[in-house]
Amino acid sequence: MIQIQGNVKFKITLDPSTWIFDDRKITIEEMEAGKTTGVEPISFKDNKAWNRDILEGGAKPPTLNSEKKFKKQQLLESTYVINLAPFFAITEPNADAKVIRLSNGSEHEDIKLADVDKLFFQFSKNGKRLYEDGMVDAFIYDSEYRQKIEHVNAIEVI
Repeated sequence: MIQIQGNVKFKITLDPSTWIFDDRKITIEEMEAGKTTGVEPISFKDNKAWNRDILEGGAKPPTLNSEKKFKKQQLLESTYVINLAPFFAITEPNADAKVIRLSNGSEHEDIKLADVDKLFFQFSKNGKRLYEDGMVDAFIYDSEYRQKIEHVNAIEVI
C-alpha cells in the first residue's frame, strides 16, 4: 500500500495489487505507442447497438469465451503500467503544490506536478508483480524514459 499525502485536500491509499483488475492499466508496449489509459469512451449510435454491446460484448458471432481466455493468458504474460493522473485528480492537490516526491526509503525523485499525465507506475513484469511487498517502479514517459525510481513506497505532494 502506498499513500499519496502532503499538500493535497484528500489523502488516498493506492493498492497496486488491485491494478491488474483495473481497466485503466495498459501494457508497456501500448504506453510506448502513445496510449495513456486502457479506458475507451463508450459511444452507442442507437439502442440496438447499446443492447448488443451489453449482452454480447459487441461481437458477432459471440466470442466472449475466447476473449476471456485470451485476456487471462495476456494477464499472465504481459508487463503492465498505470498512469497516475487519475489518482492525483482524486487527491486534489492544493493550488500551491508544485512537486510530487517519490521515495523508496534510501532515495527520492522529484517530479513536477505538471508532468503527472506522463507519470506511470509499473506494477507487473511478465505477468508477475515486481516486488514481494507489492511496491512499484515509477517513471516519466514522453517518448523516452526519464526520472525512473525503483521500489516506490511513499508519495508526497509538496
